[in-house]
Amino acid sequence: MNKSCNICGKFMPNTRIYLGYKECVRCSNVEPYSANIVYPHKTGAYVQPVTKEQKENIQRLDRRSVKIGRKSSGGSSSWDRWYKQYKEQKRVSYKGSTPAFQAGDAGSIPATRSTSSIKEEAIDTYKCKGYHKAVSEVDEMYSTGSITLIQKSSVNSFLAGIAVMNKKEQRLILNAIS
Repeated sequence: MNKSCNICGKFMPNTRIYLGYKECVRCSNVEPYSANIVYPHKTGAYVQPVTKEQKENIQRLDRRSVKIGRKSSGGSSSWDRWYKQYKEQKRVSYKGSTPAFQAGDAGSIPATRSTSSIKEEAIDTYKCKGYHKAVSEVDEMYSTGSITLIQKSSVNSFLAGIAVMNKKEQRLILNAIS
C-alpha cells in the first residue's frame, strides 16, 4: 500500500489510508465537517456531523445555540443609546425642580409616635378584636404616614410573636404588659 499523498508525495497516516483517502489533509479539497450538538433532553446530548454551512444555518435558527458575534434583537446600539441618555440625565442639575422638591416635604421622615405607644394601642386592639385586626390597624397607621416602616415591622413582629404562643402564654404576656 502507498503511504504517501498522490498530490504532494508526503507521508500520510495509516488511519487516513484505511478510510480510503488518497490525499493528505493539506492537499484535500473536501471541506472538513463541523459538529452540531443536539440536546433532545436536559442531558444526553449527541453530536451531529454537518457541513460548516449547515451548522451556521442551524445556529441561526436554534434559539438555544451559542450565538457568538450576533447582534442583539434590540439592535447593537440600544445599550449605548440608553447609557448615553442615562449619563445626560445624571448631568442635569435640578436645583429645586425635582418632583420631590415640588411636593413639599416629600422624602422627609414623618412625625412619629413612640413605638411603645403604638404597641399599647396594637395590644388593646389585639385583646378586643384579634391578631388580624391589630395588624390591619398598624398597617393603616403606616399607610397614613403616622409611623415609620421600622416601627411597623417592630410592632407586627411583636404581635406575631404573641400570636404563635399558646393561650396560657398569651394571657401571661398580655397581663404582664397591661
